[in-house]
Amino acid sequence: MNKLLEAMSFAHACKVFDEHKKIPKDQLLEILEAGRLTPSSFGLEHTRMIVVSDQELKEEMMPFCWNQKQFSTSSEVVILKSLVRDIIAPSDYIYKLMEEHGYDERFMKRLEDFQKENFKDIRDFESWSMRQAYLVASSMVNCAAFMGIDSCYIEGFERENLEDFLGIQRENERIALVLTFGYRIKEPKKKIRKSIDELVEIR
Repeated sequence: MNKLLEAMSFAHACKVFDEHKKIPKDQLLEILEAGRLTPSSFGLEHTRMIVVSDQELKEEMMPFCWNQKQFSTSSEVVILKSLVRDIIAPSDYIYKLMEEHGYDERFMKRLEDFQKENFKDIRDFESWSMRQAYLVASSMVNCAAFMGIDSCYIEGFERENLEDFLGIQRENERIALVLTFGYRIKEPKKKIRKSIDELVEIR
């Protein structure tokens, strides 16, 4: 089995972490770097992160996250935010990105055409941007698994209440999902997945 598949076999949705074991700073930075390097639609880099290491803050967040133990026992909580207004063409954010990458006006025209054809309202932009966060999350979780670090994807939270608590301005950013990282306190059950034949159709 190759190393990536080994890491993916190791990974599981860890519900309770060893609260006494912390992730080394250099390994945490590698996990964040994996997120930073993740591709995004049109290269807009839609996703921003808030890393919560402070134990008191994690516990204060718990009521907005259904009091899940992943929060209080994790080494780190990473909140993935998705840009909204900034990624609607044209915008100053996109013009700055074009300058950084050496793109000309044809890039903006392609992006505007794509958005006009596919998005009807702000909710469509939010949905598109949030989907990019899941790509980032996958990279981070797999990177963590490579290093023997456990994680859990969390979608069970009160989005608007958590955004208010963290001071997030909803007109330009929305929380897409939350990740928790740490070390398992017990071994998980054997991973069960459907066979390739059940999942894959080759034409």
